[in-house]
Amino acid sequence: MTIEVDVWSDIHCPWAYVAVHRLRVAREAHGLDVVFAPRAWPLEWVNRHGTPRDIVTTETAALASHEPDLFTAYTGESWPSTFLPAFELVAATRRLYGVRAAEDVDFALRLAFFRDGVDVSIRAGLADALVIAGGLNAGVVPAKVEDAWLRTNPRADVAEDFRVSGGLPIQGSPQLFWPDGSTTHNPGMTDHRWRGGLVHIGQTDPGEAERLLLARTAGSRN
Repeated sequence: MTIEVDVWSDIHCPWAYVAVHRLRVAREAHGLDVVFAPRAWPLEWVNRHGTPRDIVTTETAALASHEPDLFTAYTGESWPSTFLPAFELVAATRRLYGVRAAEDVDFALRLAFFRDGVDVSIRAGLADALVIAGGLNAGVVPAKVEDAWLRTNPRADVAEDFRVSGGLPIQGSPQLFWPDGSTTHNPGMTDHRWRGGLVHIGQTDPGEAERLLLARTAGSRN
């Protein structure tokens, strides 16, 4: 039986990107029957304004030294004005194909934005991300996902996630909720602070996500 781990985060959160990447790598390394269910926690709704570009790029630069293969400097011609279309694309995928496909589209959007500099607030950028998703999951048909995004109302699913999040102990993005009911914020990367316009990362534990995954999902091997 597949075990679900809920991951509440924003798609443009670089900390969440690192956490999800490490969890996915650990799952494959240990052959676990686990899915990381993406749950929408848009920071533009949490904070009631968009996250400034300089905050995201500064955090990205700091994290690139820890996971260099995940990041490149953002060189896209336009910066996303909102990440709600990206959340909607994930929701549309979940309606069509289920949680694992939604996870793969969610991660493809993060790859497109952080690694490839794609503006995932526009239709062309979402299409680019769906091409990446098709490489991660052969069951995802980009044209069908795009059609569902255009013709249904996946924002309702995003709004419902956000409503549910109001009753949860979410410290920030990412927040993981394990099958046993316990929760973890930003595994292995909580020791950081802003000073002088820069983010300073202190002690880190790159293996914490893997250890938590193994401990919280015992018996989930394929």
